[in-house]
Amino acid sequence: MALRASDIPQPAPETGFDPDDWKAFSSLLHRAVDDMVDYISTVADRPAWQPIPEQTKALFETPLPETGIGLDRTYEHALQNVTPYPTGNIHPRFWSWVGGTGTPHGIVADLMISTMNAAGLGFDEAATTYVELQLLNWLKSMFDWPETASGLLVSGGSMANLVGLAVARNAMADFDVRNVGLGHQRASKLRFYASTETHSSVRKALELLGLGANALTLIDIKADHSVDIRLLRQRIESDRAKGLLPIAIVANAGTVNTGAIDPLDAIADLCAEQNLWLHVDGAFGAMAYISELASHQVRGLQRADSLAFDLHKWMYQQYDIGCVLIRDQAQHRETFNITPAYLKKLGTGLASGPTDFSALGVQLSRSARALRAWMTIQSEGIGKFRRLVDQNILQARYLSQRVVAEPQLELAAPTILNIVNFRYRADGDDASSDQLNQYILEQLHERGIATPSSTVLNDRFCIRVAICNHRSRRADFDALIDGVLALGQEFESPSTLPNGSS
Repeated sequence: MALRASDIPQPAPETGFDPDDWKAFSSLLHRAVDDMVDYISTVADRPAWQPIPEQTKALFETPLPETGIGLDRTYEHALQNVTPYPTGNIHPRFWSWVGGTGTPHGIVADLMISTMNAAGLGFDEAATTYVELQLLNWLKSMFDWPETASGLLVSGGSMANLVGLAVARNAMADFDVRNVGLGHQRASKLRFYASTETHSSVRKALELLGLGANALTLIDIKADHSVDIRLLRQRIESDRAKGLLPIAIVANAGTVNTGAIDPLDAIADLCAEQNLWLHVDGAFGAMAYISELASHQVRGLQRADSLAFDLHKWMYQQYDIGCVLIRDQAQHRETFNITPAYLKKLGTGLASGPTDFSALGVQLSRSARALRAWMTIQSEGIGKFRRLVDQNILQARYLSQRVVAEPQLELAAPTILNIVNFRYRADGDDASSDQLNQYILEQLHERGIATPSSTVLNDRFCIRVAICNHRSRRADFDALIDGVLALGQEFESPSTLPNGSS
C-alpha cells in the first residue's frame, strides 16, 4: 500500500543558526566593528599585557549549556572577559617569541573569510582558489623562485618544515618510501643535518615522519651562532663512510634564539657537491630577502629545494598563515597525492577548479587564509613590506646601541637581523644574576611595560627582543630600556628580590 503524507510523522519545526532578525544582527555586527576599531586604534594606550583575574578565569569553568544566552549577551561576555586579556601581539611593545602584529586589512579579510566560509580545496572552482594561487606566485616572485615551483599555504613554520622534509625524505631515499614504508632496511640509515640552533619543529617533523630523532645530526655553531660548515662537511663525509645515507641539510635563515643565518650559498654548494636536499627554515628571516639592508645576508635561499616561512611573523599577517615552497613540483605532488573517487576533479561545475591543494600536503579542509595576505599586499604593495622590514632592522640596531651605551646593560649576542638579546649586569654569581634578569622580565610583563621573551645563551638567562612589529617606534624601545634600568635599580642585587621570586 502506498505511503500517504498523513502517515509520515511530523517533525519539530526546522531551525538553523541564522538570526530571525537580520536587522538586529546587522546592528550588533556594526557595533562589533566599531568596538574592534576602537580596540585596535587605542592599543598603545593599554598595558602591553595584563594578567587574567581569577574571577575571570572562573567564568570559563561553567558547565556545557543546554540553552544558550543569546548572541547579544555572549558578545558582552566576550567583550568584558576575553578582549581585555590577549597575548598582546597587536601592542607596539610586544616582542615575544617571533610574533606578527596583524594588519587592519586582515580584519576586513577575516570578515569576508568567515562570511564566505570557503573550504580552500583548490579543485573547487571558487575565486578564493585563484586568490591563493596568485599569492603563491607573488611569494615565489618575491624570493626569486621559478614560476614552475610548487607551493602550499599551511598553518605555520612547523607544518611548513614538516611538508618540506617529507618531500626531501621521499625524493632522496634510495627506496620507495610511500609504498614500502619505513620498515625497509635502509630507512634507519637516512640522515638529516642541522645546527644546534635549529628550531625544535625540525626534530618533531623527523619524529612524525617515522625517522626518529636519531636521524637528525646536530652540528656545533660558531661564535656568531651560525653552523660550522667545516664540521658539517666532516660529519657528512664520515657518515657516508660508515654506510649511512645523508639526504638533506636544514639551513637556518634566522635562528629563533638570535636571528643567526647559516652560510646559505656555501651550504647550497655543499648540497650540490654531495647530492643532498637543501631545506631552508626561513620562518621569519626569509623576509630579509626583500630588505634593502639585509638581503645579502640571506642570499642563497633562492637556491633551496624547499623553503619554509611564515607570513604571520615578519610579514605582519594575522594568525595563522605559513608557506612552504618546493622547487620540484612533481616531487612535491608525488609525496602527498591521493585522489579518491569522491574528490575527483570534473570538467566543469564546482569541482572543476585549477588545482588540488590536498595533493600537496596533509590537510584537505582548509580556510581561505590567503585572502588576508592577498588583501594587504594588493592594498599596500611589496614596497611597503620592504620598508617595514628595514624599519625593524634599524630599530634592532637602535636598541642594541642603547644597550651598549648603558653601563648596567650588556648585549648577550651579536644583533644580526631583528633580534636583540641583552642582560642587566648584576652583582653575585651566575645563578643569582640569572634570577634577577628573570625577575626583571617578569615584572616588565606584570606591570604592562613591555613583553619581550627570554632565552638562554652561553648558559645565561637573557631578555630577548624579537622585532616583527609594524607598530613599534623608537620611543617604545626607550621605554623598554627605562623599564629594565628602573627594575634593576629597584632590586640592586639578587639578594633583595621579593621572597618567593622565581
